Amino acid sequence: MHLVMFDIDGTLVDSHGFDGDLLAHAVRRELGVQVDETWQSYQHRTDSGVLEEVLMQSNVSVDEMPQASERVKSCFIGLVQDYIARQPTRLAPIPGAPELIRKLRSMSEVVIAFATGGWRETAEMKLSSAGIEFEGLPFATSSDAVARTEIMRLAERQAGVFGSFTRRTYFGDAPWDKKASADLGYDFLAVGGRVDHPRNFEDFSDLEAVLGVLGV
Repeated sequence: MHLVMFDIDGTLVDSHGFDGDLLAHAVRRELGVQVDETWQSYQHRTDSGVLEEVLMQSNVSVDEMPQASERVKSCFIGLVQDYIARQPTRLAPIPGAPELIRKLRSMSEVVIAFATGGWRETAEMKLSSAGIEFEGLPFATSSDAVARTEIMRLAERQAGVFGSFTRRTYFGDAPWDKKASADLGYDFLAVGGRVDHPRNFEDFSDLEAVLGVLGV
């Protein structure tokens, strides 16, 4: 069995730009502090990881942190919901992404999983708006863990009910996706132009080329 795991923002859904902007906006609105919008200074580039570090660096007391975290998360979810509602049609998928997911789902030797640094609520909203099927598939997010590697492990554990894997591949669009894949021994396939990697697809529009690299 081949486990094929996907990041979401910038990999399956064209949401990389606005997603980070809205998270930074939610932090400013609820906590009154700025964030590093390059995300490079944070240990874990996940929604929960960034927020946890921001809270630790701010003047929020330990006792107040759970409530402050929930305020930021709720604000962010609302901002994403409003953004999606304002789109004239829906969020754009990365070209070819819905077709790739449908094709892989039809293959008995492939198990699909999602592992994203976003929270579950917003991840589902974005996939639904982009027309990407995810119901019934293994799915782990930063609602489940702070570290990307742990999120990937959780998704793989869910996928394990379908059998054991002889190969594991992760699609991502950011340097931290590549690092997490290396840390866990996944084959990494880059999407878009943000990662310096020999196997890099601009998008999924050439379905046969993607399937060929996957060997399925």
